[in-house]
Amino acid sequence: MKKILPLLAVGILVLSGLGAGALSDQERIQEIKEIVLISEPIIQEREDFLILDLKEATSMLFVTGKPMIPMMTKTYTFPAGTKIVDVKVHFDYSTYGLSKKIQPSPKAFPLSYHYGLRASTVEVDENVYSSRDLYPSKPYIVGKTIGLKDGKHVLSLSIRVTPQYSPVADTINVPTNIDIQIKYLPPENILFTADEYDLLIITDEKFVSQLQPLVDHKNSIGVRTVIETTQNIYPNYDGRDAPEDIKLRIKDAIEGWGIKYVLLAGGRKGQTFNWYIPERRTNNDDGWEGGFASDLYYGDIYKDDNGTPIFEDWDSNGNGIFAEWLNFPTGRDIIDYDPDVSVGRIPFRYAFEIDTVINKIITYENSADDSWFKNAVVISGDTGPPCRGPATPGIYEGELATGISADLLEDIGFTVERLWLSLGAWSGRKDVINAISEGSGFIHMAGHGNPAHWGNFLPDAQSEEEMIDGLLLRDMHKLKNGEKLPVIVVGGCHNAQFNVTMLNFIKGILKQGLRGYFRMTEPYGDFWKREWVPRDFCSWLVMQKGGGAIASMGCSGLGLGYFNVLGLADWLEPRFFDAYANQSKNILGEAHDQAIRDYLNIIGGVNSHQNDRKTVEEWTLIGDPSLKIGGYE
Repeated sequence: MKKILPLLAVGILVLSGLGAGALSDQERIQEIKEIVLISEPIIQEREDFLILDLKEATSMLFVTGKPMIPMMTKTYTFPAGTKIVDVKVHFDYSTYGLSKKIQPSPKAFPLSYHYGLRASTVEVDENVYSSRDLYPSKPYIVGKTIGLKDGKHVLSLSIRVTPQYSPVADTINVPTNIDIQIKYLPPENILFTADEYDLLIITDEKFVSQLQPLVDHKNSIGVRTVIETTQNIYPNYDGRDAPEDIKLRIKDAIEGWGIKYVLLAGGRKGQTFNWYIPERRTNNDDGWEGGFASDLYYGDIYKDDNGTPIFEDWDSNGNGIFAEWLNFPTGRDIIDYDPDVSVGRIPFRYAFEIDTVINKIITYENSADDSWFKNAVVISGDTGPPCRGPATPGIYEGELATGISADLLEDIGFTVERLWLSLGAWSGRKDVINAISEGSGFIHMAGHGNPAHWGNFLPDAQSEEEMIDGLLLRDMHKLKNGEKLPVIVVGGCHNAQFNVTMLNFIKGILKQGLRGYFRMTEPYGDFWKREWVPRDFCSWLVMQKGGGAIASMGCSGLGLGYFNVLGLADWLEPRFFDAYANQSKNILGEAHDQAIRDYLNIIGGVNSHQNDRKTVEEWTLIGDPSLKIGGYE
C-alpha cells in the first residue's frame, strides 16, 4: 500500500534539563510537529457511482452500505510507558462537487468452501446517503496500542484521516494539508529491560524430552530458549481459567526474562475435546459463527493506561466473557490486539508427531539455501465470482491479492511462478501438489477452504460446479518436496482451525442426526464444515513427513473478503510478504505480527467494525515463531 510521504517535517522539540534539579513533568514534555501535503483526488466513474482515491491513501474506509472513502494513516512510535499528553490535527480543505454518489462499501463474504454461503447484493445505507451530515462524522481518528516492534516494546500512535462527504450536497471536503502536533511525556525509566531468554516453549510435561533437541539447537544458534510446562504453570497462577494462567506466565516471562517469542507446543489431546495447550475462544459472534480460536490472545499481553502498560485480559467490561462483541459500548470488550510477543503454535496431539516437526526446523535453519529458497509460487483464481454474489466480471480478488505478494517477492530477487486459473496455469489438485513438491521459499494460496480443503473458482464462474479443488487433506502424503520447505500463507475459511477433532462427528450426529450431516442447504448441516477431521489443513502441511511446509498461516474461523476490491483477509495476507520484503522482518513470528500491526495502524477499526476485528483475531501462525526465514546459512 502507498504511504503518506511528509513533504515538510518541522522538527522535534526536545526539552533537556539544565542544572542539577529533576525536571517536572511539564518541563519534560516533548513535541512532534509535522505537515503532510495532500494531492488532488482521483475521481473515476463506475457504472452508477463514483470511486474516489488519493495518491497518499493507505487504505479505504469500508463500512457495509456506506460510502467508500480513502483513508490516510500516519503512525508514530514511542518507548512503552510514554504518556500522550495531547494530539491536535488541523486541516485546510478543498471542496469538490460530484456528479454522482460515491460507491457504497461492499458487504463482506466468507471465504468458505461450502457452496451454500452466498453474499447478498450490497444495499445503499439510506441513513447516510439521504443525510445532510458529513460522512464520516469525524475527519480523523486517533488510535493507541502497545506492542513489540524491532525487539522493543513501544507505544504506537496512529492518526487516520479521511475526507468528509456530503451525500445530499454531492460534495466532498478533501484536505490539502494536514498539520499534526503531538505532545508527549517520555517515561522516566526504561521499561522491559530483562534480557535472559528469547524463546519460551510452553508444553505438557510428556513432551519435554522430545522437545529438548529443539531447545539445544536454538541455544546453539544464539536463540536463548527455555521450556515451561503447564503442570508447573497452573498451580502457580490464579487466573480465571487455564488460558489466563498461561497468559499471566507469558507476562512474567516478558518482565523477568525478556522473551520475544512463545511456542505453544501442543493442541488437543488426541481426538478428544481436552487440551495440552488450550485455545482461547473468542465471543465474536458475526451471525455465521459464534466464536473461534484466537492465539493472538496469548501474544497481546499489554494495553496502555494513560502512559502505563497494564495487563490486557481481553475482558475490558469485566463480565468474565472474553473477546466479546455486542452492541457498543455495554457489551463489547475494547481490546489492544498489538502483539507484545510473537506466538506460534504447533498443535501436537501425539508424541509421534513431534520428531518430524523438530527435525524439519533444525534441518531448515541449518541448511536452507537460495538454490530453492529464492523460488516462490502464488496460487489462486476468482475468489468472488458471479455465482457467489455481486461480482464485476474480470476482477479476480484472489489473483489480485497473490499478485501483490508476487510483486513484493520479485522486487527482492525471487523467481515467482503465478499459478492462476485465469492463465490456465493450474486445473486441479495434481498441479498444486506438483508445485509444492518442487520446493520453494514461499507459497501464497488465496481462495476458499475449510479444515480439510482448499480451492478456488474459475474466472467469472456462473455456478458452484466451477469451483476447482486445489489441495485436500488426503493429498498431503503426496507432497514430496523433502527439505525444500516453504512458508505457506493460506487464504480461505477455517484452514488453520487447529481445534478440530474426530469427536465432532459424533457430536454432530447427536445434535442433528445423520440428516444434518448430509444436508447442504439451509439450515446447514455440520458435515460440510469438516470440523470432524483428525487435523486441520495448515497443521497437516507443517506436520507432513517428507514434505509440506516449514510453517503456515491461515484463518481459524471463517475468513472474510470483499467482492471486486481488496480488503480484510485479502489485505492482511500480502502484508506478511511486505513485512519480509520491505520491512526487514526475516524472523517468522515478527513478519506475521508486523502484518497484524500494519492492519491495526493502517486499517484500524478493530474496536468499531466487526469484520476488521475478526480478521486479526483469527489469523493464526502454525510453526516456530523464532524461525529464521531462509535459514542461517
